[in-house]
Order: sequence, then structure tokens, then C-alpha cells
Amino acid sequence: MFDILSVQSKEEQARLAAVCGAEYFPAALAYSLTVDSKFAGICQFNIGSGRGEVVSLVPAPDFNGNDDGSAEQYLAALCRTALSFLELIGIPCAVYTGKECSRALMLMSGFKQDENGTWATDLKELFAHCPSESK
Repeated sequence: MFDILSVQSKEEQARLAAVCGAEYFPAALAYSLTVDSKFAGICQFNIGSGRGEVVSLVPAPDFNGNDDGSAEQYLAALCRTALSFLELIGIPCAVYTGKECSRALMLMSGFKQDENGTWATDLKELFAHCPSESK
């Protein structure tokens, strides 16, 4: 079983980022991932002028997944939750600017790499099967 929850305090966000060895971004929003009742990762993201920006997608150091899925599959679900939130509030696109992740994780999360090497996604396209207008 896994849970993805919004991080409600900056103190908790800073603590979770530190557990993952990730930089803490005080201006960012964050979601945390718990798998089998253990903290498993954090996703921090910003809402900018007309786009979202995922600045951190990092697993806890001892998280390797479980029998139900790999760490990358769980992290992709964590990132897609942040992207879904952005789409719900009307943000049309997002980019990933965090530390390098595997190509597989970026693709599972819904990003595509453009000709400049930037990982980006059109949120309307990504969530076309369940657009926010009908939610």
C-alpha cells in the first residue's frame, strides 16, 4: 500500500528533504510518498508564470520499491500527483529542473525531452483522459 500526501508545513518539508539528501526549496510546494507505512520520497514543485516546475523528485535513501512496484514506479506516481495538482489549478505545462533522474522515471512521470534536452510536459495532453473541467 502507498500514500501520497501534501506536505502541510515547511518544517516537515525541510525535514523530509533532508532525509532524502535533497535540497530544501522553501518557496516550493511538496508531496510526500509513503510505501508500506515507511517514508519513501519527496517531490517539490513551484508554480511559476504560466507553468509548473518540478524542482526535486527524490527517494528516501533506503527505498528500493517492494513486490508491487519499483522505486521508480512509485516516484512516477508521486510526480504525476504533483502534475495533476498543477493541471487542476489551470497550469498548462510543466518542466523538470531537478537533479538528473533516469530516462525511464522521466517518461513514466509524463515528461518528454525536447531538442534542447529539457524535460517538459503539456498537462492538458497528459491528463486529456481526465481533464479538470469534468472533475
